[in-house]
Amino acid sequence: MPVCTPRLPGHWRWFSPANAPRADGTVELHVRAVPAGTVSHRLVHEVRPGELLWLGPPADTGLSLDPASTNNLLLVAGGTGLAPLRALVEHVAAAPDGRRVTLIVGARTFTDLYDSIALDKLQCAHDWLTIVPALSDDPCAEPAEQGDALTIALEHHQPGQDIYLCGPPAMLADARPRLCALGIPAARIHLPEGLTC
Repeated sequence: MPVCTPRLPGHWRWFSPANAPRADGTVELHVRAVPAGTVSHRLVHEVRPGELLWLGPPADTGLSLDPASTNNLLLVAGGTGLAPLRALVEHVAAAPDGRRVTLIVGARTFTDLYDSIALDKLQCAHDWLTIVPALSDDPCAEPAEQGDALTIALEHHQPGQDIYLCGPPAMLADARPRLCALGIPAARIHLPEGLTC
């Protein structure tokens, strides 16, 4: 959904909610301040609790679960691409249907991982959920955690899984060709809209 702060009227930035719908109507957004990001910088460094934000109409990103499917899921997140994938985990948790979910969370180093408290709570609460960090530039990481998110994800891939990916443009551009080259059907690969095979 597009988000705007009255501190910068007319400047909108797209964010994916990091949660499934909640009874209290709250929405959690993951925002990373980037040097050239005018909206994200203000949201991180200036906006305070209780301050008004404007939310625009939501749009389908192509990362929604197929309600008719109970296929196991392989979720691959890079950076704040974790937000919509965590929402998918919460969606499955709200109505467990026997599927297993593996969430690969990519970051450069261990200290770059974020949202670990919420992820730990989810993993402890659900035996069907496995969360695996993928650390691309951390020499202290365990060998099974060393590598980029997509490479680590492929080590956890099992036939029949639906694969959802969200993260930096370079990761997404590389994903579909690599997955298709391994014989994974295009119908099982879900990327944010705008990227095609």
